[in-house]
Amino acid sequence: MTRKRCDRRGFTLIELLVVIAIIAILIGLLLPAVQKVRAAAARMQCGNNAKQIGLALHNYHDTRKFFPPGGVTTAMPQLGIPSGVNHGWAVFILPQLEQEPLFKSYNFSASWNAAANKTAVATQVTALQCSASPTNGTLSGGAAVSDYAPVNLVDTAALAALGLVDNVAKSVGVLDVNFTARMADVTDGLSNTILIAEDAGRPQLWRAGVQVAGSTVSGAAWADRDAEYTLHGFTANGTSNPGPCAVNCSNNNEIYSFHTGGANVVLGDGSVRFLSTSVSIRIVAAMITRSGGESYSLPD
Repeated sequence: MTRKRCDRRGFTLIELLVVIAIIAILIGLLLPAVQKVRAAAARMQCGNNAKQIGLALHNYHDTRKFFPPGGVTTAMPQLGIPSGVNHGWAVFILPQLEQEPLFKSYNFSASWNAAANKTAVATQVTALQCSASPTNGTLSGGAAVSDYAPVNLVDTAALAALGLVDNVAKSVGVLDVNFTARMADVTDGLSNTILIAEDAGRPQLWRAGVQVAGSTVSGAAWADRDAEYTLHGFTANGTSNPGPCAVNCSNNNEIYSFHTGGANVVLGDGSVRFLSTSVSIRIVAAMITRSGGESYSLPD
C-alpha cells in the first residue's frame, strides 16, 4: 500500500523577518495616531472642566451678585470670613461644582492649610484637574492639586518697560485677591476678559515641556490662597522673566498646559477659549485686565 507524502512548508527566516518588519512599520505608523487621539481627548476633557468652572462661577454670581475673590487674606464680612485666615478661590464655588458635602466640611474660620481643613483640602476635585497634566494628585502635605486658577494681575510696569504690553492704569483682573467683582466692574467686556486659565503641572516646575528636576513652584493646591497668579511673561525657554512668552513657556505661576499649541482659558461670559502659544503677550495682558480699556482681536 502506497502512502502519500504531504509536504508541509513553513516560513523561512527571511520571510519571518519581513513580516516582523512590516508589523513594526505598521505599529510605528499607528502609535502617533493613537497619541494624537489621546491628546485630543485630553484637551477636550480639560476644556470641559474649564466650562464647568465657568458655569460654576456664573452660578455663584447669580446667587451672590458678585464673583468670588481670587484669594482671601483679610476679613470679608460679605463672605463670612473673619480676619487672620487665608483661603483660595476654589473653596467658594465647591457647591457649584457639585461638591456640597466638601463645602460643608470646609472650615472658613480656619486657614486652608490649618489642621481643621486637612481632610477637606486633601479631597480630589476632578473638575479642577486636567487629565493631560502629569502631576495630578496630592502635595507632600496632603493637599490635592488643581490645574486651573485665576490669572488676575499683569506685571504692567516691567512688561511695558520692555514695550511688550500697554501701560494701563488698572492692570488687575476679575478674580482679584480680597475683592468680589461684579459683572458691571468688567468694563472691558465679559467676553473679552479672562477669569480662569490653566496653570498645570504644579507643584513641579516645568519649562517649555521639560520638567526641571528638584524644582517646585507655589500655588498648586486647589484651596491654596496662592493659587492665583500674575502675568509676568517668560523667555521662550521659560528660564527667566519678564519676557514675551505668555503661554506654555513656564508653569511658574503663568498660563501653562500640556496641550500642544496652547492652553484653555475661561472668559467672563463663561465660554472657553483655547489660547494659542503664538498669541502676543500684549493681547493676553489685555484679556486679563477687567478695566484696562485696551482693544484687541484674536485670530479664529
